[in-house]
Amino acid sequence: MTEWEFKTKAAGLVKSIVNNIAAKKYTELASFARIDPSWVKPGQTQEQAFSDFGEWLDGQLSMWEEDEERKFVVDGFDESCLDDIELDEDNTSFTTYNPTNSGEELDIWFEIKFGLDENGQITATFNVNC
Repeated sequence: MTEWEFKTKAAGLVKSIVNNIAAKKYTELASFARIDPSWVKPGQTQEQAFSDFGEWLDGQLSMWEEDEERKFVVDGFDESCLDDIELDEDNTSFTTYNPTNSGEELDIWFEIKFGLDENGQITATFNVNC
């Protein structure tokens, strides 16, 4: 896989992640990404861990709504919110995505680590930082 192909596919994964989060389809994230192990409780599936993340995020958005008395959502994917994706020598990469609410940056960001599996397919591991 060329570096350009890697970057293009990785950006596509970020787009899928962000758009599923914006649509509140949290458990569907497990079909194309993994969640950082810090979100996974013993015995939990990836779907359950992503669901827990969704509950946390929805709670965070609700808290901001109460504090600021306005609606908070995660907007769909916007390429300008995606940091550069650089392929390292070991075929891994790390990037961040700064989600927005009505075009305004939220006080959190998404972290995505990429790698290649044994079949040469890109893998993505998702985390959130605030």
